[in-house]
Amino acid sequence: MSLLAYSVFDTVAEQKSFLKAAEVLNLTPSAISHSITNLEQRLGVALFIRDRTGVRLTLEGQNLLPHVRAVLNSEERLKQEAAHIQGLEKGVVRIGTYSSICINWIPEIVKSFRRLFPEIKIIIFQGGYEDVVGWIKSGAIDLGFISLPAEEKITVTPLTMDPLLCVTPRDFRPQHANYVTVEEIKDMSFILQRDDYMKEIRALLHKHRLSVHSQFYSIDDQSIVAMVESGLGIGILPQLVLTKNHADVGVYPFKPAEHRIIGLASLKKQYLSPAALKMYDHILEFVEKSGLNNLNGQ
Repeated sequence: MSLLAYSVFDTVAEQKSFLKAAEVLNLTPSAISHSITNLEQRLGVALFIRDRTGVRLTLEGQNLLPHVRAVLNSEERLKQEAAHIQGLEKGVVRIGTYSSICINWIPEIVKSFRRLFPEIKIIIFQGGYEDVVGWIKSGAIDLGFISLPAEEKITVTPLTMDPLLCVTPRDFRPQHANYVTVEEIKDMSFILQRDDYMKEIRALLHKHRLSVHSQFYSIDDQSIVAMVESGLGIGILPQLVLTKNHADVGVYPFKPAEHRIIGLASLKKQYLSPAALKMYDHILEFVEKSGLNNLNGQ
């Protein structure tokens, strides 16, 4: 089976549309349809469910997609290694990240990396924590920023410890001027993130054996801050989320301190392409030079 057929399969799965896949690959929609039909016949399974809303993977297609991406990634690594041998710095690096990293770290990482390797293309995927983990496992990305602990199949290098902070309405007065305790906020109404930070918050609450009453859930960091600013409750957010926030809210560290650990994840480092390895090392250097490496003694 040709690599083009695999590339068509991967692109249709990503775009969820034959038409969009055709635009990405610079092919006709009929060529895309013909390629998928031939691949399905050769594999003996249906790969997509087609309806008026577009196309979506069948269960068989979902199971085969990581293997197809592994083949495509191997081909990309081969081309990049050949370019590396010739003294050329080319290739593609795909990075998965969530909002706070995308806002605070990614611009400088991409800018400084491009100065060193202008011929390496960088593609950024932004989503929630579960999205990034799923992209890594499926081979959709090379590297991803996640919070530890990670699943066994994923290799993670810890990067930095990011404090969890309590965000309150401006008129909130803690028992202590410079910090709050979990105990003093246990009966307050919380505005919680549905996905990204619930793991850390659940761990915090479990450790202190507390149950929290929540009236509101949000899928966006800034929405949580805006709701807190309006006096609808309090929130718990990582410090990185609040770095460029200018809302009229109170922000207090916990005592004892609470935190999440941000790591750089991939499937297996030895399988990374030359371009991805360069980005991997560049990110570690960025963390070190920016003074973000605060894990000593942890």
